[in-house]
Amino acid sequence: MLEHTVLVVRNLSDFMPARHRTNNGKFLSESPWNEDFIERALKKHVIMRIWGTSKTTGNPIYVVIDDTISEKTVPSSKAKKPTEKCGFHNSHLKGKTVYGHQLVTVMLLCDNLVLPYTMAIYDKENMSKIQMAIEFIKSLPPPVTEGYVLCDSWYSNKKLFDVSKEAGYAYIGGLRTNRVIYPAGHERLGIKLNRMYKTLTKDDVNLVKVGNNEYYVYTYRGKLNDAKNSLIALCWPKEALFKEGCLRAFITLDTTLTTEELLNHYKHRWPIETFFRETKKHLGLNHYQVRSNRSTKRYFLLLMITYVYCELEVSDGTLNFSCGLKIARNEAKKEQVSWIFNQASIGNSLETVFKTLKIA
Repeated sequence: MLEHTVLVVRNLSDFMPARHRTNNGKFLSESPWNEDFIERALKKHVIMRIWGTSKTTGNPIYVVIDDTISEKTVPSSKAKKPTEKCGFHNSHLKGKTVYGHQLVTVMLLCDNLVLPYTMAIYDKENMSKIQMAIEFIKSLPPPVTEGYVLCDSWYSNKKLFDVSKEAGYAYIGGLRTNRVIYPAGHERLGIKLNRMYKTLTKDDVNLVKVGNNEYYVYTYRGKLNDAKNSLIALCWPKEALFKEGCLRAFITLDTTLTTEELLNHYKHRWPIETFFRETKKHLGLNHYQVRSNRSTKRYFLLLMITYVYCELEVSDGTLNFSCGLKIARNEAKKEQVSWIFNQASIGNSLETVFKTLKIA
């Protein structure tokens, strides 16, 4: 089903130069295709590939949840049809409030396979981002062997801890440094992480390697307000130990892990940032102009299908979006050249070809 859908999308994109841009908007807003059915097919395909990879390799499955903002122009007070579900959101990247869609996204990872599972607009009038994340986790089957939910500090709370455990996944996430812990000497009232670290010395930390980088780490095992037993790692880059503004904290409730294992699992959260960057650069995530919620949902669906197609389906062994995108674009160009060659072979004039492509 997915391969057939991708073929249809590719065929449409091949002929886009011959169509007015409003046709694309009508295709997204009015065409009689069942986006819910296609979304279910996409999710089923992604789960099949990720879970299949885990069965083959024995590697853990990572469920990465994060959000990004697709900025839009603030509509004038006289606008009759503003873009649906747009609003003002705090952009951590720009350090200010911006207008647009905030998109809660789930990526599934195993080994070197990274695929989008879902994208949905955050609508604060309907459901919180925490509740959206909970529903996404509940929709997944249990992992084959090990499974981890990875989130940044905004999502780290008791509700996510609990639903991850119930679904068969360990939670690993960033942690805000204003959270309170209860180490020795602070058992009754506790102390905030960003105050506690100022009592540490270099003898209290260890140097660990995460990927190609090294970090100084202080490990705390104990109570957090959201959990009776947790593993928390306070981290600084090797060259910035105890420097102001350089502290980062991470948490898991799987206390069987070592601090180094915790951090090496968390590094698998990074591909979702790459996904946001690549889709904004290559697939128009910051530039779509459709207004209705239905059109926007359909656009996200086609974006994810394109991403999965470029990751998996273009050629055997191609598990890299950028390489797959280049191959797919080259194939589209070849098909257009082949079509022009065939038109010439059946006797159609060059002028007829120009008119068909609307470049006369």
